[in-house]
Amino acid sequence: MSQDIEKVAVARQMRGQGRLMREIVQALGVCLGTASIWTRGILPYKKPAVDPRKKEVLPILERMHSEGRRISEIAASTGVPAPTLYGWRRELGLPRNLRSVYVTDEMRQRSRAQFSRDPDGHLRAKAARLYLQEEKSTPAIAQALGVTPTTVSAWLKSAGIEARSGVTVNTRQKLRLVNLGAKCWNWKGGITPARVRLRISREDHSCRDCWQRGSTLNAHHIYPFQSHPELKIEVTNLLTLCKRCHAAYHKAAGGPVHAVIGPFLAAKKKFEVHELPALYHYCIAA
Repeated sequence: MSQDIEKVAVARQMRGQGRLMREIVQALGVCLGTASIWTRGILPYKKPAVDPRKKEVLPILERMHSEGRRISEIAASTGVPAPTLYGWRRELGLPRNLRSVYVTDEMRQRSRAQFSRDPDGHLRAKAARLYLQEEKSTPAIAQALGVTPTTVSAWLKSAGIEARSGVTVNTRQKLRLVNLGAKCWNWKGGITPARVRLRISREDHSCRDCWQRGSTLNAHHIYPFQSHPELKIEVTNLLTLCKRCHAAYHKAAGGPVHAVIGPFLAAKKKFEVHELPALYHYCIAA
């Protein structure tokens, strides 16, 4: 009985030291069930044994980690596997070392010379010019220079160039081409009259009197096509006006069958008259 009490004490002591159950079984010559009953409540089952090197290595780990040494270097110096050192570092509450602590300027220069695609900065300057002057996107610049968009973004950021927040002219042009004609969702088969389409496309979709852009535009016939059908789609006889200005022009002329340049155009001098001289004189006389 006293012998069993001594074995129980030894088993509990060994388990408290972190020894595995199989080691206790082999040392005391008992079965696993008996050893489990004797050591119940000491340590959780399958808890690994305490590494005898831990007390010796922990001060070394803390010192070398504070010097900015990597875990792989500490593992090579102490002979303890790196995964074990990672766990001990977490137990000590040590944060991860930043690369800036152990990466030297020499290492940075060597890496830059080895992996950089633009060691002399020529492509970086070209990328900045394409981005600022030609307003190209980073994917377009990357395709032109043979690099990735991420590389172009890094070059622009290092040069102090802020990313664009608005839509560029090139982007608007691409969107226009994508949604032009039959590719537009509300395309109705090209029902816009040829005379209107010809004039508004020539005048940048703007009223030539009030210069409002993108409103409801009309093709104003300076020389009425009711009486002169041969000038119906003549470019020199057409003037792009918004709906309001178009109505004002015909009101000033006394009706839609009278030729008129308009009551506002001559005074504002916003538009160079492209009409034929004879037609222009006729309009002024009217």
